[in-house]
Amino acid sequence: MFNNFSKKIIFASAFIFLLSACTNVAPYIFVGGEFNRESSDFAKELKDRSSVEICYNKRSTTPKILTQMATDECRRFGKVAHFMKNENLACTISAPAKAVYWCLCPGETAQSRQEQEKNPFAKKEEQGCSSLR
Repeated sequence: MFNNFSKKIIFASAFIFLLSACTNVAPYIFVGGEFNRESSDFAKELKDRSSVEICYNKRSTTPKILTQMATDECRRFGKVAHFMKNENLACTISAPAKAVYWCLCPGETAQSRQEQEKNPFAKKEEQGCSSLR
């Protein structure tokens, strides 16, 4: 059914797909809508961060590297990184895994953050840590 040309195209596409999945890409912090020029936050520096999402390749990145990246990013805002969850197939083909860390204010616990996430109608605190003000 397939002619020779069709088989070559399918083979080449599969080869490129597999080759791109095997490349070592450095882990990076995922920012949703980063390239959306219509966003009001486009090309502006972050003022606060409640969580950090890091895309990475499991073959070339260790948990220590991920934790260090999250710690450094949360520290920029006077917060502490706390591992929340890991998601597979959440980012690009070359960096398919995503580690999600919460940036907790000093004194804030993961349990209090979970309760706040579960109850969306509860009064939410303002962004930032009260100790920074």
